[in-house]
Amino acid sequence: MAIVKLSKVTLLGCQDQRDEVLRGLQSLGCLHLVDLHGAIKAEQWEDQARSEVHDAIKYLAACPDQRPAATHDSEYDRVRVTRRTLINRRAHEDLLEEREKLTRAIAATAPWGDFRIPDPETLGGLQLWLYRIRHRDVEQLVGSEFPWEIVSSTSRYDHVVVISRQQPIGVPGRPVKLDPRSRSELRERLEEVDRLLERLDLERISLTRWIGRLSADMQVADDDRRLGVAADHMLNEGPIFALRGWAPESTLPELERFAKQHRLALTIDPPELTDSPPTLLKNPTAVAGAEGAVTFYMTPSYSAWDPTWLMYGSFSLFFAMIMADAGYGILLAIVLAAFWGRLESSENGRRMRGLLIAIVAMTIGYGVLIGSYFGSAPPTGSLPDLLVWKRGDSSIMNDQPSMMLLAAAIGVFHLMIANLISGWNRLGSSRALGYVGWAVALLGGLVMAIAKLREPPLVGWLAEKLGTAAETLGGSLWQFGIAGLATGLGLVFLFSSDRPFFSSRPQDWLWRPLEGLMGLTNISKAFGDSLSYLRLFALGLASAKLAVTFNGLAADAMEISGVGILVGSLIFLAGHALNLALGIVGGVVHGLRLNCIEFFSWSLTDEGYPFRAFCKKADR
Repeated sequence: MAIVKLSKVTLLGCQDQRDEVLRGLQSLGCLHLVDLHGAIKAEQWEDQARSEVHDAIKYLAACPDQRPAATHDSEYDRVRVTRRTLINRRAHEDLLEEREKLTRAIAATAPWGDFRIPDPETLGGLQLWLYRIRHRDVEQLVGSEFPWEIVSSTSRYDHVVVISRQQPIGVPGRPVKLDPRSRSELRERLEEVDRLLERLDLERISLTRWIGRLSADMQVADDDRRLGVAADHMLNEGPIFALRGWAPESTLPELERFAKQHRLALTIDPPELTDSPPTLLKNPTAVAGAEGAVTFYMTPSYSAWDPTWLMYGSFSLFFAMIMADAGYGILLAIVLAAFWGRLESSENGRRMRGLLIAIVAMTIGYGVLIGSYFGSAPPTGSLPDLLVWKRGDSSIMNDQPSMMLLAAAIGVFHLMIANLISGWNRLGSSRALGYVGWAVALLGGLVMAIAKLREPPLVGWLAEKLGTAAETLGGSLWQFGIAGLATGLGLVFLFSSDRPFFSSRPQDWLWRPLEGLMGLTNISKAFGDSLSYLRLFALGLASAKLAVTFNGLAADAMEISGVGILVGSLIFLAGHALNLALGIVGGVVHGLRLNCIEFFSWSLTDEGYPFRAFCKKADR
C-alpha cells in the first residue's frame, strides 16, 4: 500500500518552443499540471480537457434514424463534422424551445379569436385590456364607466375585452397577456419552425454515418483539447513561459533529461506544508482493482495512507459473508472464467480481475466453511461435511447468537485497525494515544459482550473443556473488558486534543478537558458503527433462508404429476437466480458501505484529489 511520493516541478523556457515542449511533456505523460493562474481547480481538469467530440457523438447516437457507416473518408473532417453537429444541436434545441412557446401562445389565443392587439396610437390612445373573469364576477362590470364586451365563455369563465386608456380599476382579476402576433401569424411561424426542424433532422440523420469515425478519433480530439488546456495553465511573461506540475520522484531523471534536451530551466522542490499535492495510488496489479473501490467514495489526501490492501481483503470477506453460499461462488467463478479473456484485453480489466479472484475465492471458502451449496447442506460424513465449521451437530450458521457476535467482532477489529492506523499516522503527537484509546475501548466492549454470552457460550469448545471453570472465565473476561473500556475511554479523554499536555497557558488547561469531553461524545458513534457490522450476519442469513425456501418450493412443485419436474426446475432456477442477484447487489453495496463509511470515518478524515497525468491517450 503506497501513495506515490511527488515533487513539485517548474519548467521555464522561451515562447517559440512552447508548443514543442507541451507535446513532448504530453508524450512523457508523467506530469500533473497546476494552473498558475489559479482559474481552474484541480478537480475540474477532466471536464476542461474533454473535447466537444463526446457531445457530438452523444447527440448523433441518440438520433432515432441512423445511416450506415460511411465507407470512404473523402468527405470526412473531424473538426468540420463536430462543428456541424454541435451547431445542429444548438439550433434544434432553440427551435424546440420556440415551438413549445408558439404552441402555448396559440392555445392562449383560442378564446379571443384571430386578431392582433392594435397599437394605442391607432385607437387615439385607447388600449384593449383582456380579462378572464368568473361568471359570478361579471356583474361587477355592470354600470362601469368604460366599455366592455364578452367575446367568449367557458363553463367557468367569461373572456372579456375592456377599452380604456389606462388599466381599468374595479375589474376583477389581472389582465391576460397575449403574444403580440395574431393567431394566423403564430401558426405560420409554427409551420416554418416545423420545416426548419425537419431540415435539421435530415442533416442529423446524414451526420450519423460519421459516428464510427468520430469515436475512433475521440482520443485524438481529447489529446488536442488537453494541449489547449495545458497552454492555459501556463504563465506567459514576454518571451518566457512558466509551467508547473507534480511529478512522481521516479520520473525526475527523465524530466531532467527532457529539460536538458530542450534547453529549459528546471526546478524540483519537495512539497511544502502549504501545498496540496494530488494523490497517486500505486499497487500490484493483483490488488490494484481495489483502488476503484477506495476512490469510489473518496480519494485519500496526499498526507494520508493508502487503504487499498485492507479494502481488497475486507471487501472480499464482507461480500462472501453476505453471499453465504459456496454454490453461488462456484457460479461466479464460471462467469469469471468466461470473461477472463475480455478482462485481459484492457488495463482496467486486468486490475479488476485480481479483486474478482479474491471475491470468488472468499465466497467459495466461506460457503464451504458454513456448509451451504445452493441452500443445501453436504451429505453427512462427506469431505465437504468434514470442512464445515460446526457447533454441535449443525453448522455454525444455525447458531444465531454466535454468528451475531462473530459479525460484531469482525466489525470491532475492523474499527480497531482503523484507529491504530490513525494513531500510527499521528506518531509524535499526543493525539496518537487518543486513537489507541479508542482501539482499547472497542476491544474492551467486545470482551464484555463475550463474557455476557452464557447460552450458548461463544467459545463452546473451550467451555466444554473447562466445564464449571467457564463461569470463572466469564467473570474474568467481564472484569478485563471493563478495565479495557475504562482505560481506553480515559486515554480518549486525556489525548483528544492537539494542545500541549503540560502548557503554561491557562486557556489550554480549560480547553483540553473540554476537547476531551467532545472526544467522548463519539461513544455512541463507536457503538453504532460496531453494531452496523451485524448486517453481515443479517444479510447472509437472509440469503441462506431464501435459498432454502426456493429449494423447498421447487421440491414441492416436483411432486405434482405431469409438469411437476418442469415447474420445479423453473422455480429452482428462477429463485436462485433472483437470490444470486440480490446477493451480488447486497455484497457490493454493503461491502462498500462498511468500508467507505464506518471504516473510513475513523481512519481517513482528509480528502484529496486524484493525480491526473498530462498524457497522450491516442496512438497516432
